[in-house]
Amino acid sequence: MSDIDIAVVGAGPAGVAAAVTAAQAGARVLLIDEQGRAGGQYFKQPAAALAGSQFPPALAANIQKGRELLAGLAHARIVQRLHTLVWDVTPDRTLRLYTAGQEGRADVVESLTAKRLIIAAGAYERVMPFPGWTLPGVMTVGGAQLLLKGQGLLPGRRLLLAGTGPLLQVAGVQLHQAGAEIAAIVELQGGGQFLSRAFDFWGHWDKVGQALDQRRQLARAGVPFKTGRVVIRALGEQCVTGAVIGKVDGDGRLLPRSQETLQVDTICLNFGFVPATELTRLAGCRQRFDPHFGALATETNEEMETSQPGIFAVGEVRGIGGVDVALIEGQIAGAVAARQLGYQAAEVAPAQWEAWRRARSVVESLGAMFPLRPGLCELATDEVVVCRCEEVTAGEIREAARGGATDLNALKTWTRAGMGRCQGRVCGPIIAQMLAQATGLPVEAAGAFTARPPLKPLPLAALAAHASAAMQWEDHATQYGYVRTKNQ
Repeated sequence: MSDIDIAVVGAGPAGVAAAVTAAQAGARVLLIDEQGRAGGQYFKQPAAALAGSQFPPALAANIQKGRELLAGLAHARIVQRLHTLVWDVTPDRTLRLYTAGQEGRADVVESLTAKRLIIAAGAYERVMPFPGWTLPGVMTVGGAQLLLKGQGLLPGRRLLLAGTGPLLQVAGVQLHQAGAEIAAIVELQGGGQFLSRAFDFWGHWDKVGQALDQRRQLARAGVPFKTGRVVIRALGEQCVTGAVIGKVDGDGRLLPRSQETLQVDTICLNFGFVPATELTRLAGCRQRFDPHFGALATETNEEMETSQPGIFAVGEVRGIGGVDVALIEGQIAGAVAARQLGYQAAEVAPAQWEAWRRARSVVESLGAMFPLRPGLCELATDEVVVCRCEEVTAGEIREAARGGATDLNALKTWTRAGMGRCQGRVCGPIIAQMLAQATGLPVEAAGAFTARPPLKPLPLAALAAHASAAMQWEDHATQYGYVRTKNQ
């Protein structure tokens, strides 16, 4: 570990591209990921037990592209550390790692300081709550894809896909080809929204062609595509037995006498994505508000370097961009980081820069085409749980907003929302939208929950192994916010 030049956190498309590019330039690279196999969400590879299995065409093509990318990780100068959580990072590029023991082996707890650090932590799916959204049978679209890609399993027999964005169509084709019955795809945006932004995609015929082909496949399968609608509530006692959907206006508010009931056993949700910026925020990297996706993203220069020298951010961490953007940004960061260390990495070709700019422009247009609507917050009636970890309801959040809580950290002290196991990854984007609606302030005013180590749960022994005299913590017992050192 001591001779590592570049540490790459995240083994999705951006991280793998960065690791391979840097290794090919001569750098010694450590690639770290929490999962047991590289590929990330997009290039999730099937379990070993499914080797040789037949996957539906849309999924098989995706798996094969992933295999071609991952083949580059066989490079002699790349070390993979999988099943490994990076739970702390400092501005001087020191990482604290916890590797869960596998197959009878002991857990590993260690620290390393990399000469350069590339953060490719990806993103989280955004959901919006409604009555019944905590029932078994409600999941994210990405969760359904993971079951299918990783284990060859369908999440249910009769599915409803709901939310907004192109992932609904992509997943609909994959799930249909795998044998699922798709009751409907429910898209928040109305038909007029698509027409009003159509000119933005002039010249991007590959993307337009893909979208039209997916729509034709779904139409031939008899899948209804219902625009300008949302899921109002999930039906069922112990699990999902149906869904009530309804039409909404341009602000996302429910229109009267527009409800329709669908018999389904699974509801898959996706309202876009939110960059996973916890690591970059913990490292002190400057953030910016991305208006296209309504969330914080990590600021970088064109060479993907953040405000902290030697720390790079690529892929979704620096703004939702999709796989094409992630691959190019990974290559750019890998080459630049290697060159900074004296290795002979090839310069980024002008054609590659142009491909990156074009890919980014497409994604920004998609963000404008598939925005959230403020009225969606009204679907979560006061009794609906919003923070599932701490069981904080929408009513409690609105009460805190009325009492003066205008940002996420203030609301956290009022309600404990964001203090649970997920540390606000699920509820944070939801509550930010609710605060904006309740206070009349822009969404960016809500900020983000402060990132603190450990970023995710880990055994106390692992935390104790890194304890030092300089460790600080907040003393909640005597005075909230008072900070003392261990030796005081």
